[in-house]
Amino acid sequence: MPFSCKFQLNNGELQPTDEVIFEHFIESSFGEFHQEKVKIAKVIFNGQQAAIYSNCPCFPSSINTKLQKGQLINSNTEIGYFSANGEDIPYDKPYAKIQLINSANGQV
Repeated sequence: MPFSCKFQLNNGELQPTDEVIFEHFIESSFGEFHQEKVKIAKVIFNGQQAAIYSNCPCFPSSINTKLQKGQLINSNTEIGYFSANGEDIPYDKPYAKIQLINSANGQV
């Protein structure tokens, strides 16, 4: 049975000095199951382009529509929501990961 969880950059994914600025959601990632990690949002991470990804096989179910472009994200910010099987939930690990985008080709 799937469990509902919150996408957060929690459980040590961010350092206290990190700055994450929300840009926009990748809405096409929501509403279907993904076996591999999936990009859910674009952000500026410590001054560089980055993306927030899921950290487990999951069904990204909805976004936090309260997030606005330019808003700061911290480890407690609810970025969106996902459903996952209990054995796939990354307990004691970040529920979402952040990764820099290679500025030369836009790839992560």
